[in-house]
Amino acid sequence: MRVNDNQRPWLTLAGVTVLAMGCAVPALAAEPPAESSPDVGVLQVRPDVYMLTVDGLNIAVETGPEGAVVVDSGPASAAAAVLATIQELSKEPIRYVIQTNADLELVGGSGALSDAGKTLLVGWAPLLQHNNNIDEVPLDQRRAAIVGRQNVLTELSATQGVVSELLPSETFTRPQYNFRLNGQAVEVVRMPPAHSDGDSVVMFRRSDVVVTGAIFDDTHFPVIDLQHGGSIQGEIDAVNQVMNNLVVYTEPVVSNSAGTLVIPMRGVVCDQADLLTFRDMLDAVEKRVQYLIGQGRSLAQVEAANPTAGYNTRYGSDSGSWTTRDFVDAVYRSLQAERQARRYGRKG
Repeated sequence: MRVNDNQRPWLTLAGVTVLAMGCAVPALAAEPPAESSPDVGVLQVRPDVYMLTVDGLNIAVETGPEGAVVVDSGPASAAAAVLATIQELSKEPIRYVIQTNADLELVGGSGALSDAGKTLLVGWAPLLQHNNNIDEVPLDQRRAAIVGRQNVLTELSATQGVVSELLPSETFTRPQYNFRLNGQAVEVVRMPPAHSDGDSVVMFRRSDVVVTGAIFDDTHFPVIDLQHGGSIQGEIDAVNQVMNNLVVYTEPVVSNSAGTLVIPMRGVVCDQADLLTFRDMLDAVEKRVQYLIGQGRSLAQVEAANPTAGYNTRYGSDSGSWTTRDFVDAVYRSLQAERQARRYGRKG
């Protein structure tokens, strides 16, 4: 159930492109953005969940009477425009900013959104009740919490130029980091090393919306960051985990239920069928490359064999920062590393 531009009318909201699914977005008035401000597309996917799109990247925002939850912030260069859009969608402060991995194009604006938000001050409630003095609360605990895996904190801390405001303030190593806000369970679920070793997906349980981060890009072959622990098998395992544990398929038409909605890193709102198509592509390419490796083919010979045939039109690209050739190269090197690890294990 992929929603595209031809299925719904586009509206204009305070200089922001807006698309509503099934319900109208209230008219909001604001000053038009500066010419240098990037365009932010807005799609209302549920009554309380919006998909913002900036520079082709998707950001999820859940709103309610207790505040807003933001999943991925987009790049730092778009932070002001994204924040202005969120403030029009929600009059309550941002409470949580969730980082699904450590890529700066996805999470570079996290610090700015956190600074503009406000902590729930759960641990400081007795102090505030006693003297109502927020100045007693440490500065780094007045802003919205930034949630991410421990691996995300480790990688961002080692990245040159990253300021402390961008680092997760709430980290986890367990399978899930869960909290409740706006009467809804929010689940941040650890994934196998897929795009990287810091991947998470986010489930808004009551709204039935899943945000996948970089493990699912509906417009490209996935980026497998070998340097930071990514692997093709991890990609397949992660997509399978999302399909098996988090995403429910559309129910029979008589029930008039849309099933779980999936917000990918890039592209339109998807469902389980789109994830299945993506997973089948990953599985087919992996098996083709695995077979060629078993035949003793070199990387150049694998590339020449075109193991992505049948999927290039849908996911491929010959230009940009991540091409079809880059994907094949990553799959080949990932599988070769797995073969070497198995061989080393047998010898040990």
